[in-house]
Amino acid sequence: MRGGRIVRRLDVKTSTVSSRTVRVPLALALMLVAALLGSFLPASAQMRPERGGWGRDGGMALPLLIRAAKLTPEQDGKVRAILTNHRTVTRNTVEQLRRAQDELADKLLGPAPVQIADLQPLLKQIAALREQLLQDSAQIALEVRSVLTPEQLARASQVKARMQQLQSEMQQMYDR
Repeated sequence: MRGGRIVRRLDVKTSTVSSRTVRVPLALALMLVAALLGSFLPASAQMRPERGGWGRDGGMALPLLIRAAKLTPEQDGKVRAILTNHRTVTRNTVEQLRRAQDELADKLLGPAPVQIADLQPLLKQIAALREQLLQDSAQIALEVRSVLTPEQLARASQVKARMQQLQSEMQQMYDR
């Protein structure tokens, strides 16, 4: 139990949920999958310009910061156009990243022996796709930023600072 919650495990053989402990090999496999996906999911979650955001918060920063800036109707139209212009390319890149990550997980968890050399092409592809998403996100942020007035940027900066403070407070509560 952690934080007063009961941790339940899935019994793979019967597909039922119980409070019993799962066999060690399955537990190790699940930890490997969690570690593998945990290292990749943040990147795809971070880069969500097609949803109007970027950052480690899963794409929620930009919409909140834009809302805090209190756009005029004209600015709102410009920001929507910027996001629409980038949506298709970004979605395609995110889908390619998901496929590459799935392929990597399949190789790591498949029955065949795997060496680092076997993974290098996929790792390079994943790194390149992440880089592309990072570049696209930065470009979107710059385009949106160019629409804002200095006062709106200052307001958005204040909201961002407050969001970081709240995030830090939440982490402190979790760590207790």
